[in-house]
Amino acid sequence: MTEEVKEKLFSEIGQGSTWVRPNTMLVLKKKGISYSAYYNAKTNKFGPLLEATIYEDNEVPNVDDAEIVDYREVVGVK
Repeated sequence: MTEEVKEKLFSEIGQGSTWVRPNTMLVLKKKGISYSAYYNAKTNKFGPLLEATIYEDNEVPNVDDAEIVDYREVVGVK
């Protein structure tokens, strides 16, 4: 690595992160079944929580037979 590249990398590391913690993390949970299944927007199917699409308030779609639940409450980190 050249010195210019090293200096650029170190300067980017020192800038810090621009990530902001979202206020809400919502997932869609399937209603009317005896187990938990969550909506995945990429596959348009319900599956495990690990594969669920996480939404913020203003972007939650309307999906039949699904209720909106807080992801943080489901995993117990509220």
